[in-house]
Amino acid sequence: MKKNLILNSLLVFSVSAFSYGCKIKQNIDEKIPPEGLGGITAPAPRNYTVNELEIGKRICSNLKKKREFFEGLSNEKEQFKFRAELRDCNNTLYNAELFLATISNANSTEPEYIALRDTYFKDVTTDQSGIMKSQCDLLIQSDVVANNIISGNYKYTINLMIDGGFDTYQVVKARKNADGSYGILSSESVKLISNSTQASLKFLGVEKDRVRYTACEGKKYSTVRQIWVEAVTNF
Repeated sequence: MKKNLILNSLLVFSVSAFSYGCKIKQNIDEKIPPEGLGGITAPAPRNYTVNELEIGKRICSNLKKKREFFEGLSNEKEQFKFRAELRDCNNTLYNAELFLATISNANSTEPEYIALRDTYFKDVTTDQSGIMKSQCDLLIQSDVVANNIISGNYKYTINLMIDGGFDTYQVVKARKNADGSYGILSSESVKLISNSTQASLKFLGVEKDRVRYTACEGKKYSTVRQIWVEAVTNF
């Protein structure tokens, strides 16, 4: 059942590595569209279905393969080509260009993408990074896994699905308001390469299409999208 989420507390926040050129806040009389941000909805808290568990375990397996593959590469030698699509709070496209990113594994925690631009997804999604770390750890251990995580005043709801033929996970991030309700801050969708028809098997788990929607004033949101085009170097 769709619900209107009422934004009733003032919030000004910044997102690391992203600059959208618009002020983000919550107003007491403004509402986020019922469908959520970018059309990504947060389903009611529940355990994953059998089909979702299968998708989730495949996603985690491929994310692990990618992490292990990337960790074995020479630092900042191999390159991917991406296409950026950035939109401001008025849905105006202000950046749509191709760019190159090298794969760096010098970071002591997780691989990173290094590019000569200010706004892009630097972090490489793996089975041991971000929200999927906790989910993948749980999916390895059990077939009873909840689709949401509560961390302090924040709630993360994770959808698992096949979208356009790609294994996909979607994350809706919400913050708890004073009255106990939650207001959506952002939603993100990540489509992953999962079979040989989409790319070489060595690229399993690579982010084919990653998009994040971040709430702006009123019913608006800004968008950062990064689309994998090809491997530039032959690795």
